[in-house]
Amino acid sequence: MRGYGIGREKREVGGDRKPSSLPRLTARAPPFSLRAKGWEGALLYIPAVLPLDSAMCGRFDTSHLTWADIHAQLSQFTQHFPVVTAPINMEPNDDVRPTTAQVTARLQDGAWVLEKMRWGLVPFWRNGKPLKDTEKGKGDGFKLTTFNCRVETAQTAATFKGAFARRRCIVPASAWYEWTGPEGGKTKHRFARTDGKALWFAGLWDRCTTPDAGEVASFTILTGPSEGWLGDYHTRAPVILEPEEWGAWLDPAQDAGPLMAAVRAERFEVG
Repeated sequence: MRGYGIGREKREVGGDRKPSSLPRLTARAPPFSLRAKGWEGALLYIPAVLPLDSAMCGRFDTSHLTWADIHAQLSQFTQHFPVVTAPINMEPNDDVRPTTAQVTARLQDGAWVLEKMRWGLVPFWRNGKPLKDTEKGKGDGFKLTTFNCRVETAQTAATFKGAFARRRCIVPASAWYEWTGPEGGKTKHRFARTDGKALWFAGLWDRCTTPDAGEVASFTILTGPSEGWLGDYHTRAPVILEPEEWGAWLDPAQDAGPLMAAVRAERFEVG
């Protein structure tokens, strides 16, 4: 067992975020008393894979993306799937954060549809419920951390299984970030393709209507166990697809298992 975590509330097990407001125990930690710390009765959770330093893929970079490049890459996928979306302002950003609106791409009615969506999936079953608390401290807003989805639980986690079965997308980026080192002295690392081309994350999307934010279209990025030299930076890695793999990922009838397991660290470099 690699480690333990202690949280006051149940979190969606499909995500890669650990509760940040409470201490974390590692396998090397000394004996710890819940009673002495005032957390007697707190929920003990043991995630499938414990993030060692931070949430996986909690920041990415779109600063080198252009509409012309994205349009060209999607158009080359196959002559039978044109891009039908009008040009979108890509708003280049070298520090993309969860809950911001980012460009996603999906196949719909035989064509590519691009749409900006909230990063952090809000499932369809939140229809009619608020995105944020209606009153301070009421706790009726959406609290789950869903900007990442673990490949191990994508098909079974309540928040993600509907989208995995029916609503898949790809998400373009220039790079993603990870941090290493102790609190207060972390080092930021940027990961990009060695060939300089755009990254395409495997994603899931969903849509619901809320009383405070109206219609919310949202997405999550899939992550799996890391591999090769990437494991020196984090135990997890985002699922990044090659253009020839888009069709298999976007078709829920096909087996996505091999795609979700293929990290292929040699495709990337760190800077």
